[in-house]
Order: sequence, then C-alpha cells, then structure tokens
Amino acid sequence: MKKISAGIIILIIAVIVLAFQYANSDGPFKKSEGDMRGETYLVKRVIDGDTIIVDKDGQDERVRLIGVDTPETVKPNTPVQPYGKAASDFTKKHLTHQRVKLEYDRERQDKYGRTLAYVWLGDEMFNVTLAKEGLARAKFYRPN
Repeated sequence: MKKISAGIIILIIAVIVLAFQYANSDGPFKKSEGDMRGETYLVKRVIDGDTIIVDKDGQDERVRLIGVDTPETVKPNTPVQPYGKAASDFTKKHLTHQRVKLEYDRERQDKYGRTLAYVWLGDEMFNVTLAKEGLARAKFYRPN
C-alpha cells in the first residue's frame, strides 16, 4: 500500500510541475510577433467558407483557415458541394470588411502559397465557430 501511495504522490507532483511549465510557455501554439503586438488585418474578400483574403501591409494575402474544411464552392472541375454555399455565405456575412487577428501554427504556408492561420474575430476563433455551426468539419494536416 505504501509503494502505491508513494507512486501516486510522485505522479501528482510530476503532473503539477508539467502543468506549471506548460502554463508559463506558449502552450500548443507559438505566437508570431504580429500576434504578440495584437495586429489586426482587414478582411477584403471571402473566397469560400475556409479561405479569405486580408489586407496585410497593403498587399492581398490569401489565408486558409487551419483545422477546418468546408464544402467546396470554387474548386475547378468540382461541382458546388452540399452546404458549400451556406458555409461561404456564413463566412462572408461574418468576416467581410471585419478586422481579424491571425494566429499561426508550425507551418505558415501550404503547398498553394496560402497563409495558414487560426482567424480570431474579437475573442472568438472563427475556425471553431464554423464547426460549431455545422458548416465545417475538423480536418488536420501535418504538421499543424
């Protein structure tokens, strides 16, 4: 009984130490300098439910929302998928001409040259909002 109790105490202490270290780090996401300064970007246009264009230093930057996938509406040689228009319309309604913060993960660009980011509208992560509304499914690509 004493060996089990000592093992449990050691485990609890280890968990507390790790939790403390984690709380004092960047957590699961390394923030960019722009995030730390609280920079926001104007959403100029919405391409589809999970891709937007922001004005970044006077240049258009195409941003793909990390962690979600909405039905296709503008993919070449692909018909509009069910709920694709609804997802695009929802994103247009909520993000067009709004200022958003971009939070980056490990990989900053995809193979198509799009910036990969979590998009924050106020204190709400829009990527999560799309999923909660049933307009996107969770989809993860390594390494993000």
